[in-house]
Amino acid sequence: MLILVWSIALCLLAGYCYLLQNRESVREILSYAEGLGAEDGGNDSRISGSQGGLDSQVFSGSLFNSEKQDYASFCGLEEVDKPKERTFQQVIGRLEELAVNSDMIAEILQDSSKYPDKMLEALANNPEMADFVSGYQGNEKKASGGLTSLEKDQEFPLFLQWDPRWGYVEYGDDSNIGLSGCGPTCLSMALYYLTGREELTPDKVAAYSMKNGYYISGTGTAWALMTDLPAEYDIGVSQPKAEEYTMKAALDQGCVIICSMGAGDFTSAGHFIVIYGYEEDGFLVNDPNCVARSRKRWSFSELAGQIKNVWVLGEKGQSYSMIVDYNE
Repeated sequence: MLILVWSIALCLLAGYCYLLQNRESVREILSYAEGLGAEDGGNDSRISGSQGGLDSQVFSGSLFNSEKQDYASFCGLEEVDKPKERTFQQVIGRLEELAVNSDMIAEILQDSSKYPDKMLEALANNPEMADFVSGYQGNEKKASGGLTSLEKDQEFPLFLQWDPRWGYVEYGDDSNIGLSGCGPTCLSMALYYLTGREELTPDKVAAYSMKNGYYISGTGTAWALMTDLPAEYDIGVSQPKAEEYTMKAALDQGCVIICSMGAGDFTSAGHFIVIYGYEEDGFLVNDPNCVARSRKRWSFSELAGQIKNVWVLGEKGQSYSMIVDYNE
């Protein structure tokens, strides 16, 4: 028995000495194993909030961990070119340029006939949408989750209309929130900032808009939505002229501003944005269609010529008791 114990002890000692002498090789093996695990996690499944929690979502084949970053940070680029109208051939040409530095866009381009022309045009104007476009095929066109813990920790989180949680939901003329839902997404942000109501996600506001006739075929979201829905939550809305002093005074009072924008830096046709504050170097904007433009500070002189209408939504701190399920 004593001989057996000594033999086991010598074997353990020898193994320990080997690990000390070859610890770099061991680290390489462990790193390789971790890499395989990460690759196995990158499949095409989607985990909704009810099936696995928002903290382990998979979007379009790319592992998105909402404990570490929000979807805007996941997709955002440092800079995106000003949007422009293009012919279909020009859209394909632009996507070919973008595909040089993006395998995902290259794959989309290879199967371009499977995507709506409007979706390809949107991608040509904003390559941040690549993950959303890639996930379009086979999607059930249903909302798949609410706000993440990181978004709830932010005072003014950016909601993207093409976020996979709600972007594929139908909205408008044979379209979806991702392509046509800038209005409902902006109103969703404003209502959340003012009320803290987590259920007022873009898909819920879009459903309300469609159900109550606020989407105008061939035109888009009616301006009346920006006043009528906030009124249901006792939020006052005014429509002052687009003046720098007036807008800053409203923001100082805790209000949130929604602007309808004409062609320019944000759109080639029509668009809505949210203004939630200002600093010395400009206004703080949340553009539901672009992360890069949301990170920029905008001077009034840059915005003024593009603003078509302004809605100032009332003060924070009021009491809101209304609960609505617009999908019913």
